[in-house]
Amino acid sequence: MKVTQAILHVIDLESPQLILSEKPMDLSELTVRDYSESLLKKFFENDYQTGKLEETTTDLPFSSLSDSFIEGSHAIAQGFYDCLVKGEDVPSGDLLIFEAMNDEEDHLVGAFKLNFKKVHTHYIDYIENEMVNNIILNRAVLPSSTSKVDEGIVMNLTNQTISMVGKSYKFDGKKTAYMSQILFQIEPTPSMADNIKIVKKAVKDVSTRYNEELHESFANVQQAIYESIEEEGKIDNQRIAEHVFKDNFSAKEEYLEQVTRTAFTEDIPVNVPKYEKKYRMQKFKLANGIELAIPMDVYQNKEFVEFINNPDGTISVMIKNIDEIKNKFS
Repeated sequence: MKVTQAILHVIDLESPQLILSEKPMDLSELTVRDYSESLLKKFFENDYQTGKLEETTTDLPFSSLSDSFIEGSHAIAQGFYDCLVKGEDVPSGDLLIFEAMNDEEDHLVGAFKLNFKKVHTHYIDYIENEMVNNIILNRAVLPSSTSKVDEGIVMNLTNQTISMVGKSYKFDGKKTAYMSQILFQIEPTPSMADNIKIVKKAVKDVSTRYNEELHESFANVQQAIYESIEEEGKIDNQRIAEHVFKDNFSAKEEYLEQVTRTAFTEDIPVNVPKYEKKYRMQKFKLANGIELAIPMDVYQNKEFVEFINNPDGTISVMIKNIDEIKNKFS
């Protein structure tokens, strides 16, 4: 990723107006360039929603940034400010607007809202001509370069796609995803995390209705997702239904019907290796405080691990055929 132009505007929502920069930042300065490119890289390493550029109805001039970068960035920043100032409990921050190229040399334009953090730091002061090292609270510290971007949009003008992450704030008393619903008026496809939340909710609802053990249902969901990502590069919803509800035809039908009513999509545009690694281990927390992390292949083998339903309603976990135990104390 290479950022070719970048400009920073201040969205201080306690101020009566937007604080606009009149010139782009100097990308020949290593700190500026590294910070901007690191944020862009982190954006694409995390979950984001996707959409098509032609589906937007926005008049914010991202596409004209290359014609008039400064003026275009002013219009974009004004759009953010005019929207956010109407929200409730919206944090102030800086708006980083940029042009960039990816490794395929696609033309990218975008904006990241970098919310301020409060950080204590030292302050050198003078009292009656004597130097005093003091501590103050800095209320306008930017996220670190290794932090994930919480609010941002990147438009790929070469293939006409949109990638977006955002937060919801209250507008007129109602939680609203302001970037998609107000600023850009698009219906992006769910991120990987969004899709998994949809699946988990549907599995929980149906499992509860059919008196299925929830820990077992979730373990089967994780296994199905892990296998379908590894083998097919997507979330195979039919595989999930079969794996979780097996011969219970009615439960399978209810589950599939509930997921169909959502925005769920089997396609996962990003981070397949991240989720393969994440779901390689089955993790359980027992009521007595014991926590277990079991590799997927071991969990599937009852020669090593078995969950036993006792007559009194409790559950026993039996770990078998262990050759050696090592203490991980460090």
